This record gives sequence, structure tokens and C-alpha cells, in this order.
Amino acid sequence: MSTQALDGADVDTVGTGAAADDRREETGRLVPLPGWVWAIAGGLGLVLLACAGRYGWHRDELYFREAGRHLAWGYVDQPPFTPLMARIADLVAPDNLVALRVAPALATVVTVVLCGLIVRELGGDRRAQVIGAGAAASAGFVVGAGHLLSTSTFDLTAWMAVLWLVTRLLRTGDARWWAAIGAVSGLAMLNKNLVLMLLATVVVALVIERRRDLLLTPWLPVGAAVAVAIAAPHLVWQATHGWPQAEMARALEERIGGENRANLLPQQVLLTVPLLLPMWAWGVRLLGQDPATRRFRPLLWAWPIGLAAVFVTGGRPYYAAPLSLLVALAGSPEAARRGPGFARWIAANFAVSAVFALPVLPMAAAPVTNSLNDGIGETIGWPALTDEVAGVVDRLPAGERDHVVILTASYGEAGAIDRFGPARGLPRAYSGHNGYYDFGRPDDDGATVVAVRFDPQELTPYFARCTQVARVDNHRGIDNEAQGAPIVVCRGLRTTWAATWPHLRHVS
Repeated sequence: MSTQALDGADVDTVGTGAAADDRREETGRLVPLPGWVWAIAGGLGLVLLACAGRYGWHRDELYFREAGRHLAWGYVDQPPFTPLMARIADLVAPDNLVALRVAPALATVVTVVLCGLIVRELGGDRRAQVIGAGAAASAGFVVGAGHLLSTSTFDLTAWMAVLWLVTRLLRTGDARWWAAIGAVSGLAMLNKNLVLMLLATVVVALVIERRRDLLLTPWLPVGAAVAVAIAAPHLVWQATHGWPQAEMARALEERIGGENRANLLPQQVLLTVPLLLPMWAWGVRLLGQDPATRRFRPLLWAWPIGLAAVFVTGGRPYYAAPLSLLVALAGSPEAARRGPGFARWIAANFAVSAVFALPVLPMAAAPVTNSLNDGIGETIGWPALTDEVAGVVDRLPAGERDHVVILTASYGEAGAIDRFGPARGLPRAYSGHNGYYDFGRPDDDGATVVAVRFDPQELTPYFARCTQVARVDNHRGIDNEAQGAPIVVCRGLRTTWAATWPHLRHVS
């Protein structure tokens, strides 16, 4: 991140703040963002594309690859948008990791631009808009999410779009913006239903601030109707399948809810602006104490309300990161007044984020970065895992090799087998984990089973004999989910796959 980009904002246009922007909007002329905002956003996009092919596929990306080959309006753990993006990338360039990560990079470019727009709505001049874009582009969550094809990547973009529209709603007092908020929220629900939490926090914040002009208006139900109409195909799918995402939420809360609550507040710092903490203080002061910006106070209320909602539900800490980033963005005008030296802190923040969020270091250093960002570790070792499974299959008696079922306890291992297995002569993989359960079940009741990430005792109720024959080793010293997982050979299915398969279903 070049400090020149931020220092260079002090051109003769600096000082044309929100009031000047408003006058130009009233004349019908579009006021463009400073060129440096676009340069920062585009520069981050190029960095993401440059890193796109390093290390390897993430376990979730392997899952999305297969989900994209079983397109539906919903899955037990997600709506359809991210699998659709995986499918499009697969059609353009089959099994090309760089192609898969183009859409996340572009979404992140849009996210940074939206952050600049939010600062403009809050009254920041052109220098402040550049500072805001730089701070967003240096945030660890923004950088990390932009590297992977993930529901979180597109959800971050959607949240920042909704927050931009809410900021405009508050600035103008024009309730018709609820329709646009509804449209963006409906699209967001096709990727992740988490945007409903954001909308709830905004409404509660408006109630606290007694903004009846924005609550007691027909445009609010109009916006809600627009959102429901756009998201209707997914909502219908969820309803007709028994709302499986509710089951998914309960499973996650039971498994990692306590850990998520403990990490919620520390992660807000690590995920957003670890070296830019003063921006939070300045943002709180602007939103909470400055009489000139009182109309934006609901944004400040939304922050603790959102944090409380994530804490109560046991959600992942990054769910609240966009609201934390928003408060930091509100500190951009004060940061801009501190002079060009603040740009160096933004550059340092980006450097720290890049080291821990992107595969910029040699793979030998991955165990260190993985200790703070376990997503790095989940991109390493999949070909080695597939080689281990292929070796087990090759060592089976000749009469069994043509009748093998590969079964995995997690969708990541199944996705790896399906991605890298064909080149090694392996059949497709099956898993009862999340959406993989619906992608098909085995039908050869007499097959020998090679199972990955199951302990033998987990499978003995269903087979006559199960023996552990190997363990997964990524040969990189990476402590990820698959490392050390058992590889088990099972024979003698006790009943049929049709009867056994429902017992192997699980969500997490």
C-alpha cells in the first residue's frame, strides 16, 4: 500500500466536503470519488490476483466447486450464490484456482470503493475518502476475505453496500432509500442470510434514536417486500426443506459458540484495524458527540447492538466486523486532519494484514501464519491427502480395487478427492457432511470402503470389520483439520447403503 497514494490526496480539490457534494448532487451532476480511491481499490485487487494461485485450494472452495456442480436454490448450510460463482469459474476455466478467485477479488474492489462512498456520505472530504478507502483496504478481514471464494467475501460487500445506503438514508432523510436497501438485502440473502441481522440492528438503532420519519413510512414495508421478493426462491427452498439453516446455526453454536464469544472483541481488532485503533475513537466521537453529525448516530448504536447479537447467538466473530469497520471509517475525517503521516500507519496496517491474511510468505513459513489465521492452513496439503488415499487403494487386493467407495467425514476431504482424485485413478468421494450428503450416496453394497477422518469405532456399527491403515500427513508441518486424520479400510456393510446413509448425515 503506497503512502504516496494517501499523501497525494492533498490536491486543490481537498476541502470539497459533503456540503459541496450535496450542492452538486442537487444540480444533477454526479460527484466522482477521488481517483486515489479507485487506485487503492484496484491496487488491492491486483495484489489479490497476484496471490490467487499461491499455496492451494481452501477446503470451503473445494466444497463450493462440487456444490456448483449440483446447483440448487439452497443447501443445508448456504444459499446458492457462492456455488453459482464457483460453477461460472469452472465453466470458464475448469479447475483453475486463479479463475475461481477472480470474483472474490472483484467483490473486494467494490467493497473498498463502497467504504470511500460511506466516508463521503458521513461528510468526509476527498482526503478523508482516500483515508477511508486505504483503511478498508488494509483491514485484515477485507484482505483475507478477498483472497478466497467464500460466502463471507460477498457478504462483506453486501453489508457495506447496505451500510452505504443506510448512511445515505440518514443523510438525506429520504425514506425512499428503503426500497434500494431492500433490493440489495434481497440479493444478499441469496448469498447469506446474515444480512437479516444487520437490518435488525439498523431498525433497533432507529427506534433508539426515535427516527419515526424513517420508521413510520410506507417505504419501509416496501423495502421489506422487495427483499422478500428477490430472495423468494431461496426462502421457498428453505421452507420446503424444513429450514435446514436453522439446524446448521444450532450445530455451530453448540460446537464453537463458547469459543466465538471469547474471541468476539479481540477479533474485532485483529480483523479490522489493529494498527489504526485511534480511528475507532475518532469514529465514536464523530457519530456520538458531534452535533453536526447527529443524524448518523443510529450507525453508532448499531455497532454494540450487532456485537451483542453475535455474542448471544454464538456467531463467528467476523459477523460483526463490517460494523466495526464502519465505526473506523467514521474516524477518517479526523485521520485526514492529522496530516500525511497517518498514511504510513495505513501502509503498515496493510503490511501486517497481508502477511497473515495472504500467502505472501514462502510455504515454509505457513506454520507461523497459520497460528493466527487457520484459514492459511486449510489451503495446504490436499494433493498429499489424495496421494495417501490413492496409496491405500493401490495396496488393496486386486479383486477389491475395482469396487471401492471413498467415504469422508468432512466435505473438505471429499472435495479434495473429487478435485485431485481423477488424475490418480480414484473414484468420486461421498460424505454425509452438510450439502455433500445430498450430492449422492454410494450404491455398491459389496464395495470395500476407504474412509478418511473417521475413527474405526465410528464405523463399526455399519461394517463387519474396520481397520486403520494410515494417517494423513501434509508433509508441511501444518496443523490443519485434516492433519493426522485416520484413513480406515472397512469391509462387510451390515445392511445397505440406502439404510446406512441417513445415519452418516451430520451438519457443522
